[in-house]
Amino acid sequence: MAYKTEHITQQIRATREARNMSQRELSARSGLTQSHISQIERGTMEPGLSSLVDVARALDLEVVLAPKKLMPAIGNILGSSTSVTGETPTSEQRKLVGRLERWLAEMRDQFSIASEADTVKDSLALLRHLPLSPDELDRLRDATVNLNRWQNDPPTRKELSEFAHAVRQLRNAAVHRDRDNSVPHSAYALDEDDDA
Repeated sequence: MAYKTEHITQQIRATREARNMSQRELSARSGLTQSHISQIERGTMEPGLSSLVDVARALDLEVVLAPKKLMPAIGNILGSSTSVTGETPTSEQRKLVGRLERWLAEMRDQFSIASEADTVKDSLALLRHLPLSPDELDRLRDATVNLNRWQNDPPTRKELSEFAHAVRQLRNAAVHRDRDNSVPHSAYALDEDDDA
């Protein structure tokens, strides 16, 4: 049976799979049972709004209501946020970022400042979608070198700060490279005053 939210549940599944996340892991992050998530993804259950919001947020997505007349502008903006080179992140990059995200979820309490952990999380979310140069990919590999050691011997505050700084630098390099490539600006404006 096709539900009205079918396109949303397809996006949820695609995002989960792109992040190499199992339904069980999504279950742990969202608070829903794995069976519930499976039913939503297979289209055998229409998700309730609270379930949809929980799953979306566990995938670092947001459910947003927007005026229908603004949808062309929103679509244009979202479309222009991809890399102008047409490149996509490599599977190695996605795996490294996924590993860092999982590590961060486990070690979040080790950060002395919660906002620093949030910044790393946001940076990794962007690095999942922005392709890195070979040099930047090497730096991403370097950022994962200490993860195994840190599982048994927690990092010092200085090491965490250096790690956060390295991830932010990678994010900034990828974001500014796209901006430097002169991404065309949207022809739409998000002004609601325009009834044209």
